[in-house]
Amino acid sequence: MESPHKKRQLIGKFLLICLLALTGWSFVVQIKSPTVSALADKQDTALYIAILTQPGMTFSYNPHSRKVILTTVKRKKLPKNTQENARDLFEKANIQPKSLRYYIPKSIKRDPFWEQFKYGLSAWHYNPVLAGSFIWEYLTALHDKRTNLSPAEFLLYSMAFARLELTDFTVRNAEENKKKKKSSSKQAPKDYIPEPVADLAPLALEDRPLLVEVLNASGKKGAAADLTQYLRNKHQKGLLSVDVLNYENFPGGEQKDKSYIVDYTGRLSQVKQLSTTIGLNNEIVAEKQGNAICDVRIVIGKDFRQPI
Repeated sequence: MESPHKKRQLIGKFLLICLLALTGWSFVVQIKSPTVSALADKQDTALYIAILTQPGMTFSYNPHSRKVILTTVKRKKLPKNTQENARDLFEKANIQPKSLRYYIPKSIKRDPFWEQFKYGLSAWHYNPVLAGSFIWEYLTALHDKRTNLSPAEFLLYSMAFARLELTDFTVRNAEENKKKKKSSSKQAPKDYIPEPVADLAPLALEDRPLLVEVLNASGKKGAAADLTQYLRNKHQKGLLSVDVLNYENFPGGEQKDKSYIVDYTGRLSQVKQLSTTIGLNNEIVAEKQGNAICDVRIVIGKDFRQPI
C-alpha cells in the first residue's frame, strides 16, 4: 500500500507533466489562434466563452483590464447541435464574438456550476488538488467534445483567472438587453447596458465620487448607519471616493443571508475598490439604472462584518 507521501509525489508529477504538455502545445498554436494571442499579449479586447448550462451563461473577459462579465441568458428551446446552441446563446445575449468558444459542464444546471466555480476560484490557493481536478475536468471535456477550447487557450485562461478575485466578476441578466432588437439600429434604448469589457463610465464620471445607498437587511439595528459613518470617514481622509446619499432598512424589513453590491454605472474598478474596502469579496451584481438614485447599492446581509 502506497504511503500518502508517495501518492502526493505521483499527483505532483502528473500535474507537472500535464502543465509541460499544455505549455508546449501553447507555443505550437499561439501563432494560429487570435484568442491565444490576445491572452498572451494582454490585449484590450473582449474574449467570449459560452457556458452551455440551463439557463445559459456567457463569460466576457478582457485580458487588459482583467475584468469578467458573466451574463445569464434564459432560453425556452435549446438547439440540439452544440455549435448552434452556443451561437444561439450569444445572440440572446446580444454578443457577436469573433470566435465561437463553448464549454458544457457535467452539471447543466447554472447555479451549481457557478457556486462550484466560485469555490474553486477562491480556494485553489489553499487546496492545490482543486487545480488538478480542474485540469482533469478540462481533459475529460475535451475528450467528450464538451468544449472546443484548445489546450493553449485553456492554459492561458487558467493562468489569467488564477490571478482574479470574485470582485473582478460582474453578474448580470441578458433580459436587460431585450429591448435592443425593438429599437432602431441607430439608437439603443436608454436602459440598455452594453457588454462591458472595461470600465463603462465616461471619463467625466470618474472625477466624481460614487453615489452610494446602504440598505440594512441583516436584522442588526444600526448596521447601515455604522457602515455609512465608516465610508464617510474614508472619504474625508481621501482614502475612498464615495458619497453616501442614503441609508435605511431594506424595503419591507426583508432580511438577506448574504451581503452584496449592485452596480448601476459600470465603473468597475471603483466598485471593486469599494467592495474590497468594506470586506465584501463576492461577485458584483450589475443592473440597469431604472429608478435608482445612486451609482451603487450596498445590501448588508446577516454575514456582514463591520470593517474596523
